[in-house]
Amino acid sequence: MSEDLITKKPIEYSIVIPLYNEEGSLKPLFAEILNAMTPLGQRYEIVFVNDGSTDQSKEIVETFQKEIPEIVQFVDLKERGGQTHAMSKGIAAVRGKIVATLDSDLQNDPADIPKLLEKMKEGFDCVCGWRKARQDTFVKARLSKGGNVLQRLFTGLKIHDVSCTLRIYTHECAKNIPLNWEGQHRFIPLCLSLQGYRIGEIVSHHRNRQYGVTKYSHKRIFRVVRDFFKILKSRGKA
Repeated sequence: MSEDLITKKPIEYSIVIPLYNEEGSLKPLFAEILNAMTPLGQRYEIVFVNDGSTDQSKEIVETFQKEIPEIVQFVDLKERGGQTHAMSKGIAAVRGKIVATLDSDLQNDPADIPKLLEKMKEGFDCVCGWRKARQDTFVKARLSKGGNVLQRLFTGLKIHDVSCTLRIYTHECAKNIPLNWEGQHRFIPLCLSLQGYRIGEIVSHHRNRQYGVTKYSHKRIFRVVRDFFKILKSRGKA
């Protein structure tokens, strides 16, 4: 198919990737996304959002954009605003009918995106990855599991992994995700469920971090608990 015909087709899928100092993972991640998405036979875009990186991440993504401008969008934030802010900017820029999000550190596997799409055909508005065999530190995994149990107990939300960034959404669903304050991205499935959207999940492949360093800190646990009740009070809309 010629490039002209490809660019005239409507965009079916948008993949949003917030990133901060992930220069080591970006090239293999980009290759994996191309390998996962191209066989689907639909036009897609990859929206990289640089959250004020201080390494070579910006230059690497600019190279991707020069190589395949019909696929790569680049949102370059001059100052770091946090993952919630970066994700909101990426979702604001999407043009696809279905929106996917994943982390930039290679722990999420792009090969799971077609599986999420298949699950969505069952009538879900959002489908989440479930890191059942999670490859993280003991403390990080335990705290996350505790948060998942808390959300299920208080809300009835059935999914097992509410904080996994690997998800897909219908375009309308994605545009109604509230991302108004830092940390809110951790509660996206809960916010959408409280708004009445149908949430599904699949077991996803989770990998050890190979490059860079985690931005996670266990010190935020008290803030997360506070934010959880803030979400419940707003019914997922603010």
